[in-house]
Amino acid sequence: MPEPSPLPMSDAVVLAPLSGYTDLPFRTACRRHGCLYAFTPLLDAASLVHENPRNKQILPRGEHEPWLGVQLLGDSPEILRAACELLPRDTYDIVDLNLGCPVRKVTRRGAGAALGADRERACRCVEALVEVCECPVTAKIRVQAMDTPETTVELARGLEAAGIAALVVHGRVMERFYSGPVACSVIREARRALRIPVLANGGAFCRESASVLRTASGCAGIMVARGAIGNPWLFSELGDPAFTPPGHEELCAEVELHVEGMVRLYGEDVAMRNARKIILAYLTGRGYRRCRRRAVTSISTWAEFEDLMVTLRQEGPSAHYDAAKSPKRDVLEVC
Repeated sequence: MPEPSPLPMSDAVVLAPLSGYTDLPFRTACRRHGCLYAFTPLLDAASLVHENPRNKQILPRGEHEPWLGVQLLGDSPEILRAACELLPRDTYDIVDLNLGCPVRKVTRRGAGAALGADRERACRCVEALVEVCECPVTAKIRVQAMDTPETTVELARGLEAAGIAALVVHGRVMERFYSGPVACSVIREARRALRIPVLANGGAFCRESASVLRTASGCAGIMVARGAIGNPWLFSELGDPAFTPPGHEELCAEVELHVEGMVRLYGEDVAMRNARKIILAYLTGRGYRRCRRRAVTSISTWAEFEDLMVTLRQEGPSAHYDAAKSPKRDVLEVC
């Protein structure tokens, strides 16, 4: 694996900061398949300031992780500054500000995508982080309009002037969450307008969709998010022209390694509850029987998980399943 650069540039593929997903076991699964650049789960700056005990499981960096960023959520320059000062020293390669989360409980408090729509305040938040962070500060935004680049470019230029070292642009407006076409033409204009690296985000689920995203946006570097959930092989696929999808036994082994890591991190009770969505993500769209997927939702112990895996190994996916036609490989629609 090549040495990572301080900033994800060139043709980098970066694992997005996914709340509830990109913990150490998730990242470790992706690392096994070629992921070099990754983020912790999204971290609420206020929860760090108020010493939320759950942060102890979000913040750690694995012993052999080559590059790791942390993304902060917040709308107060003062809180963001205080949170940054509390981050473990020398643990992260960059600190990123979230200006794109569309979830209602986030936007109604003025954070996430709502902060991205308030350019002046967003720039003050970036300036506060730049003042105290010892590592580069970056930002992740959404396009501000699907059919015109002006407001997105204004926001991007303002953030660059405030001191960010790189920018990730998700190509959908806040109201569209994670569905619909990706406004690659708007991302392209933002890339042209800035001197710093710009990465494109949105809809990269396979080699074909990632290629469309790169070509249409003009960004060599991309960020993948939902495409990596249940599919850590995505990084192998994007980096290896000879890639072939995992077989049944390889998939079962990866699920077991992933869930084992969760048990080590969280303990059995919490891990098995959190693992339900992870296991489902691995099985969905890969030809496994619906009744087995349904059984995942009630797993509570490691023993129950082991029983499920014995059954899955014996049954395997449907004989009619074709990995090349999986819904995980939808072609990206751009505008």
